[in-house]
Amino acid sequence: MAVIRERISASGAKSYHVQVRIRGFPPQTKTFVSKTMAKQWAAMVETELKAGRYLPRVIAERHTVADLLDRYRKEVLPQKKAKFIRDQTVHLDWWETKLGRYNLAELNSNLIGQARNALSTEPYGKRTVKVQTKDAKGKVVTRTEEKDRVRAPATVVRYMGALSHALNTAVNEWGWMEKSPMVGVKKPKVDNERRRFLSDDEIQRVLEVAKESENRFLYTVVLLALSTGMRQSEIMTLRWRNVLVEDGADMGLLVMEKTKNGDARTSPLAEDAFTAVLALRDKAIKNNAGRVPVSQLLFPSDTVDNKPVEIRKAWETCRKRAELDDFRFHDLRHTAGSLLAMSGASTREIAEVLGHKTMAMAKRYSHLTQKHLGSVVATMNQRLKAKGP
Repeated sequence: MAVIRERISASGAKSYHVQVRIRGFPPQTKTFVSKTMAKQWAAMVETELKAGRYLPRVIAERHTVADLLDRYRKEVLPQKKAKFIRDQTVHLDWWETKLGRYNLAELNSNLIGQARNALSTEPYGKRTVKVQTKDAKGKVVTRTEEKDRVRAPATVVRYMGALSHALNTAVNEWGWMEKSPMVGVKKPKVDNERRRFLSDDEIQRVLEVAKESENRFLYTVVLLALSTGMRQSEIMTLRWRNVLVEDGADMGLLVMEKTKNGDARTSPLAEDAFTAVLALRDKAIKNNAGRVPVSQLLFPSDTVDNKPVEIRKAWETCRKRAELDDFRFHDLRHTAGSLLAMSGASTREIAEVLGHKTMAMAKRYSHLTQKHLGSVVATMNQRLKAKGP
């Protein structure tokens, strides 16, 4: 029920004080200069209180996007990993510069969509690119140019994910909003499915060059990437406690305690990779008075304690000498997936070996299994033929 009281100030100005009282809700009050406006507000508040919409909106009006992000940084981010905190801080700072001044009741999908468009198109720095042209004599001339750096779709998606989680926290845990305005804001389409795989000849070249590298670990690191499909970070953080080998066995097992997906997983160690790791293990045992140094990294730095060796420069030199065009270290993982597919592994088996959480990532190798699938179908048809009339 609404009560409207007329008030007259010392100067003679009229105002109207409204109080709405409904059982089960705290009283809501507001003052207006017009009685008509007071009646309209009272009717609106009564309706929304009964529908459960009013109080969330009032709370949202009391907090800005900047307030939300500040609380999120203090209460939620500290629980995350260091790298996640660094990245998320950059993302949240950007959203605060664009939307921080709005209160949460004003924030809507349109405002977020406009900010997303700016995020996708606004330059945030410069990058140097090489441009090749031909001079008057037809000779190829290479020069460098400065171009604006813009964010890739995948980067925009990560920025949006940071804001989305902060908004969902405000909705589900803090009660600052009734629902997240991020719902309905489209994410840019991301195409991360590189299909650069090494041929047999390229595999041979890169292994030969890696074996000759000045970096004593590069050959084993590259071999592990090709034979297990492990990510570079997973390989470089391996410790001897993660290498399981039984006496006399011709295979081993690598245990990854933490992966990109956050889950632990194992990877079989066989053939040349197994031999290379055993050789490293023997040296480590010899240097540790005959015992396995379980807490030591497989590929330790010579200059920084408890840090893996830096292989970036060695890998880049190896890639160039092996003449691998348009190829990154991570593509060794893709090559492992392609080799599994061509060896007859199913999509599920590929996903398990590479540590994919869903089948979608492993399906990028499905076109390489056609020969294997053809033989499966042929075998099935032979059985049908044998059972025919």
